Amino acid sequence: MDKFLIVFRGSTVGEAEGRQHDPLQWESWFSSLGQALLDQGALSQGSVEVPTRLLGPKISSSAMSGYCVIGANDFNDAVRLAKTSPIFDEDGSVEIAHLRS
Repeated sequence: MDKFLIVFRGSTVGEAEGRQHDPLQWESWFSSLGQALLDQGALSQGSVEVPTRLLGPKISSSAMSGYCVIGANDFNDAVRLAKTSPIFDEDGSVEIAHLRS
């Protein structure tokens, strides 16, 4: 079984505007992953982007709103698990990375 990083993009816990994470929905999803969930990670309260060393931080156009690490057989299996994430109910998206051992 390989490790995959799932990065959630979209709403964050502390945003004053827009959709926010529903903690109960997220707890239920993390629980549903069972042993596939290797690291629950965290949901963020906001994020900034630093595009170059010469420019200061700016509000990210695709705010990172959290992450977790799962175990899956391959990318297809990781996508199958990730697509049930509550982030899609919050008008967000995911980015999945295959981690090296």
